[in-house]
Amino acid sequence: MRNIKTQQLRYFVAVYNVGSITAAAHQVNATQSGVSMQIREFEDRVGMPLFERNSAGVVPTKMGDLVYRRAIRVLREMDELQNDVSAHRGHLVGSVRAGIMPTFARSVLGPTLMEFSEKFPYVDVQISEGYSETLTRRVADEELDFAVVPAGPLPVGIRSSHVDTDLELLVESNLDGKATDGFTHLATAPPLNLVLPGTGNARRKGIDQYLENTCQSKHAILQLDSMMTTFDLLERGNYASILPGCLCISKFDDPKAKLSPIRDPILTVDYLLIEPETRAKSTATSAFGELLCHMIRKSCADVRERFSVA
Repeated sequence: MRNIKTQQLRYFVAVYNVGSITAAAHQVNATQSGVSMQIREFEDRVGMPLFERNSAGVVPTKMGDLVYRRAIRVLREMDELQNDVSAHRGHLVGSVRAGIMPTFARSVLGPTLMEFSEKFPYVDVQISEGYSETLTRRVADEELDFAVVPAGPLPVGIRSSHVDTDLELLVESNLDGKATDGFTHLATAPPLNLVLPGTGNARRKGIDQYLENTCQSKHAILQLDSMMTTFDLLERGNYASILPGCLCISKFDDPKAKLSPIRDPILTVDYLLIEPETRAKSTATSAFGELLCHMIRKSCADVRERFSVA
């Protein structure tokens, strides 16, 4: 197989991941005809068909599966080679496109940006805030270099690594600011008006299972994908919510908020760093990702210590 182009490998991987030449063309900013031509030329060089075409799109052949596993390694190695060269040109430069959930936008993101910008002033950091479903799609489309999301199903073309485990907390308002009698046990609590994220949020499945299998009461649910409005409702009273501990650190010493770990059993959320399978992180992206993950781990440790959970 001589003279295989890097572009052909990238187009092939994009088509494999999305199962459609048209969708892949949109992802790589090329024309449908251009991608189709490059895929056929690639197949000619390989000497075997890599996809079966049908009205719904394309399906990889067994040879296509084999070539895909090799192709993603080749592309990653090429990215790493470019990163190695760039890393020896003096100051760390480049750009970082990171996806952040509201959980971290409200807690660890500010300190992370301040420390990172002081250490690496020539790196351009671009932050996109969103919920897990949106961030995962944007990573798969290579619009983001990485994102940190709750653990859940991931599409083809994304690799992940575990960051840390956080506690889910029941958050209620305590408008009069008076001392409360210990924690609220969600399993035995009377009916509550719960504000929960939409079903596209990776945390929602675990929360629904807990409410269905463990809780004695039937709680009313308001579905809301807006963290600012969720906190607004909590502060007005009559509503409660189930939120990650890292999101609630600023409320630990707020007398108008009551925070209760969800126990019997403990409800947790795992955080994953996800990134495109074929892309190696640049030196700048690695530096920012490592600092962000360090801040997240520190916050998770603070939450576990606060509620005496090892």
